[in-house]
Amino acid sequence: MVRLTVLNDNRPGPGLRNKWGWSLFIETDEANALFDADTSPSILCSNAEKLGVDLSTAAFAVLSHEHWDHYGGMACVAKARPGLTVYVPPGLHLWAKDLPLKLVENRSGLNLSDRYALTPPLRAGPLFEHALSVRVGSRIIVVVGCSHPGVDRLALEAARATGLRPILVIGGFHGPSPDQLDRLARISDYIAPAHCSGEEAYRYVESKYPEKLVAVRTGSVLEISERGRIRLLRP
Repeated sequence: MVRLTVLNDNRPGPGLRNKWGWSLFIETDEANALFDADTSPSILCSNAEKLGVDLSTAAFAVLSHEHWDHYGGMACVAKARPGLTVYVPPGLHLWAKDLPLKLVENRSGLNLSDRYALTPPLRAGPLFEHALSVRVGSRIIVVVGCSHPGVDRLALEAARATGLRPILVIGGFHGPSPDQLDRLARISDYIAPAHCSGEEAYRYVESKYPEKLVAVRTGSVLEISERGRIRLLRP
């Protein structure tokens, strides 16, 4: 079983603080991990506490790409877990200069464990971005940040690198085109557009692929079973 907790998303959740950004906490029987760290340390720490997420249990963190709405809360992470390893794509990493974190640069894809793997970083102009795959049963969950290189490209790269089909793609899709969403729907059972995906993309999936849509917002908690069943514990 894999549990996903949305620590922050653009869509607000009741009783939680909220700002433009993205952060997801991942729990498995093997290890816990943090994917991206929102915009604000105070928001990340506050929401983690209210949602019962102990950031100090993270075995590692992943930064999808070097934009402030994904690394802005890393000071909260460093305080909760000094010395934590953060996997990053190629970049300047100036945000980490004064933080007690251990950065490991991913240049060609990394198998982090039996459960976790990083795609090779893909380029979008001067920016590099990678995605995280989380194995559940014989499938994978693909976690993305902003999908600047294209959410379909990142999901396909995760499938190629692991040899496994995605059951869920979750995160920011960066205002994808209908063609990109159609390609995503062909390779993944479920789709959870969040953060920078945009209302137009959300409505497109909702109207064309209602059976695939998983609606998430700040505070959403999902459980994905080894058989690929998704249960929304907190909407």
